[in-house]
Amino acid sequence: MEKVSILHLITAASNASPFDVNMAFDAGFDKVMPYTSVSIDEISALTQDAIFSRSPSGVKREAIFFGGRDVSLAIDMQNAAKKAMFPPFAVSTMTDPSGSFTTSGALLAKISQHSVRSHDALAKQTFAIFGASGTVGSTSALIAAAQGAKVKLVAHNGVDQMQMHADMLEKKYGYHFEVVDGATDEDKINILNSATVVITAAPVGVRVLEAKHYVDSVSLKVMADVNAVSPSGIEGVDAQFDGVKVGKTNILGIGALAIGQLKYVTQQKLLQQMLQGEKPVHLDYNHAFNIACVHSQ
Repeated sequence: MEKVSILHLITAASNASPFDVNMAFDAGFDKVMPYTSVSIDEISALTQDAIFSRSPSGVKREAIFFGGRDVSLAIDMQNAAKKAMFPPFAVSTMTDPSGSFTTSGALLAKISQHSVRSHDALAKQTFAIFGASGTVGSTSALIAAAQGAKVKLVAHNGVDQMQMHADMLEKKYGYHFEVVDGATDEDKINILNSATVVITAAPVGVRVLEAKHYVDSVSLKVMADVNAVSPSGIEGVDAQFDGVKVGKTNILGIGALAIGQLKYVTQQKLLQQMLQGEKPVHLDYNHAFNIACVHSQ
C-alpha cells in the first residue's frame, strides 16, 4: 500500500502561512505538518527525524518546505537540511519565504515575456528596484543578477543602510549591486532615465513613483508593481495590467494581479515537482523563475 504524502512546512516565524498550507493541499499532498519558531540549529535533527522514520520508498512521498520572512535564513535552512541527508534517505526541499521566490520568479518571467521576449535577453537590461531590501525586492535582484542584468538597488532614506544590504547580498551570493539614492523627485527621474526595467516592491499603501518621474524617460521599457492594494506603487499601473501601455507612453505596465496569477501556477508546479519526482529535487528562486517562464506564455 502506498504511503500518504507528507509536506513538512518549516518556518522561523511564529505561524505557518495559510497560503502555503492551502497551496500544498491543492498541489496534492495528503498531509501538511507545520513546524513554527524553528531555529537553524534544529534543522538537521528535524530533517533526520523525517527521513529515518520511513523506508527509501516512503521518503519519496515526503518533502520539506522552508517558509518564513527571511530570504537568507530560509536558504540557510534548506542548505542545512540537504547536508543532513544521504542516499537513499533523501527528500525534496523547496524554499519560498513569504512567497517571495515564486512571486519574484513570476515577476521576472512577466518582464521577460512582455519586454525582452527571452529570459536570456535579461542580461541586456538595467533594473532599478524600489523596495529592494524586502523579500520580493531582494529576490528579484538576485534573479535578475543571475541572468546577467545590471541591477540598481534604490535607497529612500540614505544609501548607507541599503549599501549594507547590497554588501550582504554580494558576500552571500556573489552578485554585485549598485546602490543609488532615490529620496527626491530629481533622484527618481535620473534613475528612470537610465533604467530599462523598474520594479516597485515597497510596502502596501506606498506610492513610490508618479507619472512625472517616468513620463519623459527615453530608456524605460517596462514597469512592474507588486502591490495589489490601492494605491498602486506606480501611478498609472493598474493591478490587472499585463503588458499594457501606461498612459500615453510606450512603457509597458505589469500589475500585481497578473504577477499573482502566474505566482500561483508557479508555486503549484514546484510543489507538484517535489511530490511527483522519482529523485529528490532542491528548489529555489532560480527554479521558480524557470518554471514561471515556461507558464508565462
